[in-house]
Amino acid sequence: MTRRFNTAGPNDPARHHTVPALSRVPGVREIIEQGTYFILHAPRQMGKTTALLDLAAVLNREGKYVAAVLSLEPGAALTSIDAAELAMLDSWRYDLAAYLPADVSVPRWPDAPQGNRIGAALSAFSQEAPRPLVILLDGLDTLSRDVRTSLVRQIRAGKPRRPRAFPWSIGFASLREPRELDVGQAPSSTRAPASSTGLDAEVLALAGFTRAEVGTLLAGLEERTGIELLPGALDRVHELTQGHPFLVNALAQRINEACEGRRGPLTAVDIERAKDLLLDRRGGLLDEIGDRMRDGKLRAALEQILAEATREPPAEDVRLALDLGLVRRQADGTVILANPIFHALVARILPGAVRSVFPVGQPAWVGPDGRLDADRLLEAFLDFWRRHGDALFSSAPYGELSPLVLTAFLNRVVKSGGLIERVYAIGRGRMDVCIRQGGAAVALVVKVRRDRDPDPIPEGLAQVDEALARLGIEDGWLVVFDRRKGISPVSQRLGALKEKTPAGREVVLVRA
Repeated sequence: MTRRFNTAGPNDPARHHTVPALSRVPGVREIIEQGTYFILHAPRQMGKTTALLDLAAVLNREGKYVAAVLSLEPGAALTSIDAAELAMLDSWRYDLAAYLPADVSVPRWPDAPQGNRIGAALSAFSQEAPRPLVILLDGLDTLSRDVRTSLVRQIRAGKPRRPRAFPWSIGFASLREPRELDVGQAPSSTRAPASSTGLDAEVLALAGFTRAEVGTLLAGLEERTGIELLPGALDRVHELTQGHPFLVNALAQRINEACEGRRGPLTAVDIERAKDLLLDRRGGLLDEIGDRMRDGKLRAALEQILAEATREPPAEDVRLALDLGLVRRQADGTVILANPIFHALVARILPGAVRSVFPVGQPAWVGPDGRLDADRLLEAFLDFWRRHGDALFSSAPYGELSPLVLTAFLNRVVKSGGLIERVYAIGRGRMDVCIRQGGAAVALVVKVRRDRDPDPIPEGLAQVDEALARLGIEDGWLVVFDRRKGISPVSQRLGALKEKTPAGREVVLVRA
């Protein structure tokens, strides 16, 4: 069977290119050996279910334990403990029939009252199993607070009976870490609320792929196509995705398409083209993020995060972005976009009003030979900004987001066959971009000037110098968006002129 890159559902090593999931959860074997319970948490589509299935398969092959992965999601839509327990137990019979070793029978669930059915079932299963039982429960975060609290209480009550009459070890997979599971969820009863995560359990975070693991996964691409990925290409895949499993697999799918009819090795530029193709087509998690960004609260939170606003967005809005894996929290507590691909996706979606005023047809900056004409590109942007700049400025809620409008405009370069290599550092008042098309290239440093800011041009010209030297190209622009209060309208102040950098290069200064 030909294996493929998987972007939907758990990985099956027989059908999918796979990174051994157990290696991504260091210490879990020792936790099980000690009879400890654990909670594995990570955002959406990071491989939690795959990790549990891989762990169960390894334990069953070794023969020391009976291991089974059971889904809690059948109880997700139910707030009644009675109904949720019945739905989960019914589903578990099918899970066990699919995954149990041949020498272990699917147990019959004993009759038990509401609020004790899960504990009674796990106790009966443990007594019938020929070896100590390891149960892995997937989707703890999907349950309502009351159902989750009941489940945890039953497990806590049964723990002293292990291993003879209760599972030796129980693992949970969750979107959120335990202390945040109850955030935004009120108990349905009027009694004093109880924590739904009062378990004595180790907490494990499932991280993204390391660079080595990205290399392991993409070795399947080299094996399939016979085309080598140069080290710079592999580095770029890891840099763009930060090891996010869905993004690595989705990007690999687009790279695989680009390999058709190709003979030479893949470079970092090829990876950039695959990234742009991925952002154009989206699919899967990227579509879900796009749909969720229609929510005004999430959009506002992302705008504040991008702008590094001093006021923290509402915790519930940030929580949604964290659950999606769209952002991550740094050691100092600040929240940033999780990786460059998500950054580029948000940059495309947020300035949605811009696309409605774009001209249509073949861009004027593409010459007959397919090369980028930097002078015509500059003319096109100045004309666009002269007509629409004031209106678009007023629609951007934070000054630092103004460069996203330029990014959205430049995305038309991609649509016409070009390449935007890198966009970053928006929240620090600066954005760097490199545009390539048909062998021609332009480097841009984009800055925002606000009230009380010093003149950004001297520093900006030095930064253009750095960018041109780093990229090995000659054409460069410094674009300054002026957001100071009381200045003249865009149509009056807009202009472009030649300036000398500290190194003596002649570049274009755009005052917007």
